[in-house]
Formats: sequence, C-alpha cells, structure tokens
Amino acid sequence: MLIVSIVMATQRTLSEWVEYIQTLHHRQIDLSLDRVASVLQRIAPAVLPFKVVAIAGTNGKGSTAEILASIYRAGGYRVGKYTSPHLVIFNERINIDGCSVSDSDLLASFERIESKRAGVPITFFEFTTLVALDLFLHADLDIVVLEVGLGGRMDAVNIIDSDVAVITNVSLDHMAWLGDTVDQISIEKSGIARANKPCLVGMSSPPSSLIGACQDAAAELEIIGREFHYVDCRDEWAFVSDTEKMSGLPLPFGQNGVQLNNAALAVRVSQKLRSNLPLTHESIRLGISTAQLLGRCQVLQYDPLIILDVAHNEASLARLATFVRNHSVKRNTIAVCGLLKDKAIVNSLRHIEPFINHWHLASIDDERGSSADDLSLILQQELGVARQSLDCHGDANAAYAQALQTLTAGDCVVVFGSFFIVGDILATLNNE
Repeated sequence: MLIVSIVMATQRTLSEWVEYIQTLHHRQIDLSLDRVASVLQRIAPAVLPFKVVAIAGTNGKGSTAEILASIYRAGGYRVGKYTSPHLVIFNERINIDGCSVSDSDLLASFERIESKRAGVPITFFEFTTLVALDLFLHADLDIVVLEVGLGGRMDAVNIIDSDVAVITNVSLDHMAWLGDTVDQISIEKSGIARANKPCLVGMSSPPSSLIGACQDAAAELEIIGREFHYVDCRDEWAFVSDTEKMSGLPLPFGQNGVQLNNAALAVRVSQKLRSNLPLTHESIRLGISTAQLLGRCQVLQYDPLIILDVAHNEASLARLATFVRNHSVKRNTIAVCGLLKDKAIVNSLRHIEPFINHWHLASIDDERGSSADDLSLILQQELGVARQSLDCHGDANAAYAQALQTLTAGDCVVVFGSFFIVGDILATLNNE
C-alpha cells in the first residue's frame, strides 16, 4: 500500500500538488506551530547553514524582502527569498538567486516533504513554507529572506529563529485572526523577535505594545527615526545611522515615500549582518537600483498611465492614493478594483475614492471574495458614488478590458485590490 501511494505521488503534476496540499488540513488557517515544527525537525538540521532574516508587517514586507535580497545578490551572495501569495504562478513564492524555482525542483521537494510529513495535518501555507526551507537547504545559500504570511507569533515562518527580525509597520488587517486593535496586532507581529538578536521596526512611533513585546523578548530593538533614518532628496536619498551615512542612493522601484522606509530597513539589516556577510556601498546601491517587484505601484505605461498595485487595506490604499496624486493625472482616473470581503472595505476605499472618476468593479471567484455588485452598493451607500460611475464585471480581465476601451491620452487606469485581481490581469498580459 505504501509503495502504491508513493508511485501515485510521483505522478502528480505541479498543479495537482498545489491542489492536493490544500486538502491536508480541514482549515485554511491554523494558528499553531507544533504540527509544522514537528515536520521541520525531520527535514532540517538544528543549526541552519545560512543567515535568516524574517520580515513581518501589515504592508511593505514584499518590497523590503526584494530590496534586501537584491542587495545581497549584488554583493555576490547566494540568496533565497520566500514570499506570498504569488501573483501569476506558484513558483514565484520561492526565489533562489533572483529566479523563481523550477517545476522539477518543486516536484522533488513536494515529494520529500510529503514523505516526511507522516500524516501530520498541515495547511497549504505551512506545507509551502516547508517546501521553501527544503529547497533552500538544497541550494547552498548564504542568506535567506522569509516573509511572514499572517501575523508573526503563530505564523509558520516563525518556526525558524531568525538572525534579524524586521517589522515594517502595523495597521488594521486580518482582524479575524490577529485582533481588532493595532495594539493586539502589534503583539502578534512582534512574535518574530528573538532574544539578543536585532529587531528593526519601520515605524517612527510604534505602538507601546510592540515595544513592550520586543523588550519582553529581550530583542535588540531599533526604531527608524531613532537608531537609523533616511533623508529624501527627491531623485535620490541618503541612509543615516549611528555609525555611517550613505548618500546618492537610487530610489527603490523608482519611488520615494514609503519605499524609502522599506529600503532603509533593508540597508540597516545589511549593517547588522556585515560581520558575516560584508557588503560594499556600491553593492548596496546596485542592489537597490536593480530590485524588481510586480504589482507594487507597478507602472505598465505612462501615457495613458496604467498602474497595478495589490493595495487592499487602509494603509496600502492611502499610499496608492498618494502615488496616483503625485502623477498629476491630466484627465480621468479609472479604477479597476476587486476586494476580499474580510477587509475593511469602506475605510480602505475612502482613501482613494476622491481621485476616481469611474469604477470598473470585478467579482472574485473565491469564498472570501466580494462580488462586484456588493462593492457597487458599498460605494453608493457608504461613499456616495453615483451609480452611473460604476460598472460591474464578472472577473478582473473583463473589468480591465472595458476600462481600456475608454482610455485616451492623459487618462489613468489604476488596477488595485486583491492579489487575485492584479494576478489575473498580469497572467493575461504575460500570455499576450
């Protein structure tokens, strides 16, 4: 019987594996670590052969992870990066030396993890985290950057003791699992802090609960604006710490604002690890300039302006609204939007609604997804948007196609919301 099951496992395609690992636990999210930690003990040595950076936060995790990984790649180090969710294909979640892992490597790792799982019920994200760690252990890496999926304290990434912890920011999101106040969520995020290890916080005035939790963990707490900061010089920026200053740094992803916050965190991480992984200033400059990330204020073209962003909560939509405003759109701004219903939809859309002239709303075919009709009612009843300014569509691609039909010079289309929305449109664009 065991031989038959192994043969069947080896015959699974990648898409079949992805579907299969979603059936291994009766819940999509299970905030406990004992199960996944027990499997990790069977696949990983007690001491990992690479440095680990864990990144938690409400927004900015993916940007910080990419900037940091790019800096180390520019310095000649072998780098692993684990992020979630993916936008187009599953492979994006696990990146080695700037490239998504191959299907064949994923298939081999899926089989290794399944053979070690020994019937332990683990969630999709937990299985994927184990696959990432397994592939990193087989890749002879110098450093691994791990993005926390949900919270921090009880996230699967937290089974690893990081050498440096980063908390980008904290705002209201995932309240059903993390708590309904910033203080409660801060405690969850700070769960990645480790005793006598640096914990870098990307908020100049972090909640007292976060500071207290990091102090209770005996972490070496550093706060942006206190131990280190940045200076925005419009077309470039400078990083300043207690020991040095780096001037003439390129804008990360061609953007300032919150991205400078993320880049400053990445540079500070590199300072904390330089006794093991030294970097030149030139490597840091090159790494920042070559960092690339899909779906984060991503400009597809400039006239007419087309922007894609996975902004889906209050903080990220406030940032996106600023990004749109700074581009000084000459004519109409047209939104293509779809959101999950467990988000703070009204408070989130309130930030960007004043900049939108017309809405193309997309339904999301997922149990957590909002329908276009539901979003339309929210915009009308809660934010006073006129019905004639709203069009509803069955999916993201239909909404995007309709938006493009009315686009003329001087207009802007801003695609935002769930990863489902941006990912579906990017997948179609890639195919075209």
